[in-house]
Amino acid sequence: ALEKRGMELVATGTYERNTTAVRKGLLEIRKAKPEAVVMVGAYAPCAEFVKNAKKAGMKDVIFTNVSFVGTKALIEALGDDGEGVIISQVVPLPKDDSVPAVKAYHAAMKAAGMEDQVGFVSLEGYLVGKLAAEALAKVEGEPTREAMLNSFKALSADFGGVSVAYGEGDNQGSEVVWLSAISGGDVKLVE
Repeated sequence: ALEKRGMELVATGTYERNTTAVRKGLLEIRKAKPEAVVMVGAYAPCAEFVKNAKKAGMKDVIFTNVSFVGTKALIEALGDDGEGVIISQVVPLPKDDSVPAVKAYHAAMKAAGMEDQVGFVSLEGYLVGKLAAEALAKVEGEPTREAMLNSFKALSADFGGVSVAYGEGDNQGSEVVWLSAISGGDVKLVE
């Protein structure tokens, strides 16, 4: 993707899994004076990286994360240092009930007495549950592993603003990514 845009990676940095020991990776990346840093990791080391990077003078750098980071936990861990951090999402904003799938999710969460657990993780779980139910409904006979896999291969569904489609050799499901940015202790869509 960088090459396609006439850009190149200026540095990489790693940390030991299940730790927040990001200092060595931060030093490697800081030396290259990047415009942006793309992080893939759990919230604790990513938060540690951003906080230390800002303390080290990287205040104008754009920090990005993939949804795996855990948005809610990252926001809490970063506090004021989170402002402007970008996170890719595989579902719409959980509070955006203008999206029919999100509105249905809110109704389901209310019916289950779980309104306090509205978030990206539970929305993704809700949509995956709907997806599995859709695949199961299309299985003729016993729902074996093979029958379910075959059902998914032929599955195309729209849950109200969130669409998925699979095919032979295509396990992606959705091609949509929502970009969000931390703003005022919450997230908003990046337009």
